[in-house]
Amino acid sequence: MAITKVKAFRFNPDVDAAPYYQDYEVEMDENLTVLYILKKIYSEIDQTLAFRENLCYKGGCTQCLMNINGSPAKACSTLIEPGSEILVEPYLKAAVVRDLVADFGTTVTTADGVFTLERGVVVKKGAMEEEH
Repeated sequence: MAITKVKAFRFNPDVDAAPYYQDYEVEMDENLTVLYILKKIYSEIDQTLAFRENLCYKGGCTQCLMNINGSPAKACSTLIEPGSEILVEPYLKAAVVRDLVADFGTTVTTADGVFTLERGVVVKKGAMEEEH
């Protein structure tokens, strides 16, 4: 077994004054996806860590998109070798909801146009013709 070191971005706007990073050590004996590593942290070490746990495992839905070692990547399909050191952060081009959960927005089409909502607030309004 090798120890994989994970540095995770943490921020809960309900209780934290500012974001911070927390270090975790995870025992691994084979390559694991970042999503599986986060599940191990949650189940074995820290049940306060928030992340999206979608089960597509095909890389198609992008709900698990986050920054891994400084680059955008899908947690469900990014493999990590035992003994590695990784940095996990929310996808920083979207609003951070909590820890590793980013709000990618929801697109709603109505008779009045196309609206993009983030955290329940309209952030973009487009005309119906803009949708392809």
